[in-house]
Amino acid sequence: MTHLESFGQATAWIAVLDRSQAEVAEALGLTGGRNVAAAEAVRASSATGLLPPLAGAGGRWTLAVSAGLTGISTRRLTTLTALLDTQVLFYDTVGDPAARDDVLARAAAESLDPRTLSGEVPGHAVLFDDVDEGPPPADLVKTPSRTPWLWTRLFRR
Repeated sequence: MTHLESFGQATAWIAVLDRSQAEVAEALGLTGGRNVAAAEAVRASSATGLLPPLAGAGGRWTLAVSAGLTGISTRRLTTLTALLDTQVLFYDTVGDPAARDDVLARAAAESLDPRTLSGEVPGHAVLFDDVDEGPPPADLVKTPSRTPWLWTRLFRR
C-alpha cells in the first residue's frame, strides 16, 4: 500500500493511460528502481518517481514525476505514445509558472488532478535515480588503425 500525497507545483509529469509501472519505466529507459514513499517519489529533485496506476478520467493512469521531464520534446512524447500504444499526456508547471493553474486544470480534465491525491492505494511508488552522464570529453579518443600497413602503402610518396 502507498499513502498518496498531493503535488503539482514546480514539477513536470507524464500521465500514461492503462499501463503498468514496469511498462512505463521500460519505455522511459529507467532501470534500478526502488520502492519509496509516494511523497519521496513526487518530490525528488534529481530522480524520476512512478506512482502506481490511479483511477482518473477514462481509466487508470500511471504517473511519471520528475523536474527533469521539463521541456520534453513533442517527438519523444510521440515516440512514447507509439511505444506504449496508449494515450500519453505531459504536464509541466516548471516551464511557465504563470500557467500553473491552467496546467493543473487541464490535468484534472484529461487524466487526474495531482492536487487531490490522498489516502492509501494498492501498490508502491518507485523511484529511479537519474543518471547524469556529464559533458562529452574535451579530447576525442583516438582509436588505433587495424590496418596501418595499408595506410603506409596508400600515402607513400
